[in-house]
Amino acid sequence: MNSIAGRGPVLISGASGFLGSHLARRLARAGDPVIGACTSPLRAGRLRHMPANFVLASADLRNPASLESLFATYRFRSVFHLAACGVQDGSASPADMVSVNAAGSLSLAQIALRYDVARFVYCGSGLEYECLDAPVCESAALSAANLYGASKASGWLLLDYLRRIEGLPLTTVRPFTVFGPAESECKLIPYAIGKALRREPLQLTAGTQIRDYVYVSDVVEALILAAASDVTGAVFNIGSGTSGARTVRQVVETTMDLVGAPRSLCRFGEARRSRPDPPRLVANPTRAITQLGWRPRISLEEGLLRTIQSMTVSSASVAAA
Repeated sequence: MNSIAGRGPVLISGASGFLGSHLARRLARAGDPVIGACTSPLRAGRLRHMPANFVLASADLRNPASLESLFATYRFRSVFHLAACGVQDGSASPADMVSVNAAGSLSLAQIALRYDVARFVYCGSGLEYECLDAPVCESAALSAANLYGASKASGWLLLDYLRRIEGLPLTTVRPFTVFGPAESECKLIPYAIGKALRREPLQLTAGTQIRDYVYVSDVVEALILAAASDVTGAVFNIGSGTSGARTVRQVVETTMDLVGAPRSLCRFGEARRSRPDPPRLVANPTRAITQLGWRPRISLEEGLLRTIQSMTVSSASVAAA
């Protein structure tokens, strides 16, 4: 198991989120002292039953004083910056996305510089890139199709400035379409699984958009490899590439088949997205493969089965309670 043990306490911003909770659990189980920061620890349901070396702390990227207090207390050696606003479609205002994803990222990095962190890993998004017909390389233009992607790209530009001018030890990981257990049911795959398990109709878009699906444990592995490597300043696209590329329709229909629900439950074309999204977004993960030694291990189908199993167990537990 890869670890960054021995490099001092680790801070994870956004630790109560989908990806953050998986990373926190993985690092804590590996023995690293992990401090998970989130705006509302009382709602951190994903972080139940964590190892003793995990501490959940309250901090807000819009409140630099709360961040400063954490750094003064724990003297972090590594930072994983995963906190973001607007990940879910329609969940945040433009002002909130800018204040958290851009200005908040800048504040966190400036404090990290003052406390001389050894590594600052920024979790960006494939949505920062322009839409291309071919798999997207890290050299592609940052020309986001929606405000969430633009705000994430703005945050990265500010962090990269601090890297170039002030020496921030920045490494960037840009995951594409991450999925797996504990993802919010408002997202496509858990939404489809939940509806299929209950045999309820699904309101969906036409489903023609193509996405690069990558399982959450593979993304966690990429984040840890990025922190443990000697490479700084690099950007790594994290996706399955063409092997993981599917249309939304294909993913939903595969989910129906794996659950054993009829495809007739799918109402394609009845829903509309509230924000613009690119019609195609597929990663070229060659740099991560060659420089980090990373590669996706879990196929889309295996990841769907694991997610279905997790949601089935969770539903059974709720029913039995």
